[in-house]
Amino acid sequence: MSWNCRGVASTNAAFWRYFLDQDVDVALLQEVNSIPDYVRSTYNAVTANAVTKSGKPQRFSTCLLSKTPIRAAHAFVSKKEWVNFELEHFKGNLVSGGVVTSVGEVNVISVYNPAWPIDRTRIGSYDTEGIRLTQQKSDVWLADVLWAVLRDKNLADEMWIVGGDFNLSETFDSWVGGPHGNKGYLDRMASLGMVECLRKHCGILMPTFKNASNGKILHQMDHIWASPNLAEWVVECRTGVQELIFGAGLSDHLPIIADFDLDAG
Repeated sequence: MSWNCRGVASTNAAFWRYFLDQDVDVALLQEVNSIPDYVRSTYNAVTANAVTKSGKPQRFSTCLLSKTPIRAAHAFVSKKEWVNFELEHFKGNLVSGGVVTSVGEVNVISVYNPAWPIDRTRIGSYDTEGIRLTQQKSDVWLADVLWAVLRDKNLADEMWIVGGDFNLSETFDSWVGGPHGNKGYLDRMASLGMVECLRKHCGILMPTFKNASNGKILHQMDHIWASPNLAEWVVECRTGVQELIFGAGLSDHLPIIADFDLDAG
């Protein structure tokens, strides 16, 4: 499961009851204020505070939960010094671990990509050629940095799941001044061999976000990508039911749930 939880606290019994009812093995959660002890008794957890635009810790965390042990993930290291600096700066937005499964260790990353670009004063001193999206004149986003590191990984042989709130949707490209690179980002992830599970299974864009100002549900801002070897084992990928999530006010994002039949491998 991947889900932006909109600042959920441990006291929100309705939210955590819904979460436990889904009985997922691995959860990639964003915007979590606190996790109740009865959830922690079922799941191993790695959590870290995301950062604000000014670089200070957010009040909420990015989380990776797993019913099986979580080991240290493969090191995220780039040949570019500035990329490594940004990875360290945003370490609370990219929470990773090696999740133990029946087919071996799967590298999992819970992603909270901010709705704002990396500090322009820092970006101005970097050589961002080949990492900055061509549709962006100067801005670089945390998602671009994540892609740059994944590009150097052996995704064909290693097992990876990367999911979370990317704050990007191809529907954003229709806004004034577009395209803005949202579809371009999805395409560049696909060029690595990563498969967007929800789109692959459903065949169409599936909105995951309810706009607070007008109540419209248009944008798929949340994504679960799987490396090619794992994508072959996806038997279903779906969102939570809108009436249950939005109707009960559990979050302004729908969870995405991907079912992998690892025994098929």
